[in-house]
Amino acid sequence: MFFHKLTLGDLATNCYLLADENTKDAVIIDAPDEHELIENFLEERGYTLRKILLTHAHFDHILALGYLKEHTGAEICLHEDETDVLGDEELNHLFFHGKAYSPSRPEPDVLLKDGDTITVGEISVKVFHTPGHTKGGASYLAGDLLFSGDTLFRRNIGRTDLPTGDYKSEIKSIKEKLLPLGDDIKVYPGHGASTTIGEERRENPYLI
Repeated sequence: MFFHKLTLGDLATNCYLLADENTKDAVIIDAPDEHELIENFLEERGYTLRKILLTHAHFDHILALGYLKEHTGAEICLHEDETDVLGDEELNHLFFHGKAYSPSRPEPDVLLKDGDTITVGEISVKVFHTPGHTKGGASYLAGDLLFSGDTLFRRNIGRTDLPTGDYKSEIKSIKEKLLPLGDDIKVYPGHGASTTIGEERRENPYLI
């Protein structure tokens, strides 16, 4: 499995790409700004984007969504509780950013539930519903790689003061869904540096 990180847009949002080297099918986790860089990287490597997995629908994670949908036809996958956040500019803060995120307003193609498995080529990705930062936040596990969106950061957690956020839900999501995955799991958040479950269990001040 090929794995690559792109950090994009004004808020330095991480976009993660996984690809099956045999089939050349690819999936990305989140679709920040600068869609051209994502498309160019896919083209240079000869990958076909099949699915876009959204950890949540805040503006900095969806600015490239419409362009990628239009140019690649990839399926947009979103947890079922996050659909209204995707479609409401006050909930996703697009109105604050003042920038259109697509030539159209794409709807999700696949509504995810906790425990679902997404397959792209020979890559298998498990879905975890991790509300807290938003009510429909999701984290994704591919092998030993966990993509935590804005739920869990290195030595920090996602803010919970935005619409549909809830602090108690976020702590519960981390402690009941993510920490049990095991200390060796590598964590790749929506912003900033990677970490591991073990490091966060021992050193994250919100979890000790």
